[in-house]
Amino acid sequence: MSIYKEYSEKKLLSLLAQGDTDALSSLYYLHVKQLNYFVLRTAKSSPLAEDVVHDTFIKVWENREKIDCEQPFKPYLYTIARRHLLNLLRRAQHEVSIMEELKKNTISKENVTEHLIDYTESSSIFMEAINSLPAQRKEVFIRCRIQGLTYKQAAIELGISESTVNSQMVKALKTIRGFISLRTAVLLLMAAVTK
Repeated sequence: MSIYKEYSEKKLLSLLAQGDTDALSSLYYLHVKQLNYFVLRTAKSSPLAEDVVHDTFIKVWENREKIDCEQPFKPYLYTIARRHLLNLLRRAQHEVSIMEELKKNTISKENVTEHLIDYTESSSIFMEAINSLPAQRKEVFIRCRIQGLTYKQAAIELGISESTVNSQMVKALKTIRGFISLRTAVLLLMAAVTK
C-alpha cells in the first residue's frame, strides 16, 4: 500500500495536485476494486475493464492540477471511466462496421487500399513507440497490453511488484501516446506540404 493510508481523500487530492505519486497510489488502492466492478458491468470483459481503470488513473494523473479538492472524487473518477469506456466501445463499433463493409464489398478497391495503408502506417508507428520504451517498461507493456496478462500476472512473471507494473504502464502509455501524437502530426504536415 502507501504511506498515506491514514490520510483523508481531500488531503490525498491536495497532495496529488502537487504531483505526489504516493497520493495517486493511495487513491488507486482506495477505488480500484469498486471502479473495476463498475466498468466491468458495462465492458463485460475483464482485460478491457482493467485497461479502462488504469487509463482512468492515467487521466487523473494528467489532470491532477485541475481536480477540485473540495468536490467528491468518486463521481469525477467514475465520469472519466464511463466516458473513456464509451469512447473505446464506439471506436470498436466503428471498426466492426468497417469490417462489415469490407465483407459486403461495398468499399471500393481504392478505399480498401487506403485503409490498409493507414492501418500499416499506424501499426508501424505503434511498434516504433513500443520499441522506444526502456527495457523494463517495454516488457511490462508487452505483457499487459499485447499478451493480455493482468498487472498481477505480469508482476509475478517479471519478479517485480504490482505497483511497479502499474507505474511502468502509466509511464509507457504516456510515452506511447506522446510518440504517436508527434509522429502523426509530422505525417500530416508532410502530407500537407507535398500536396
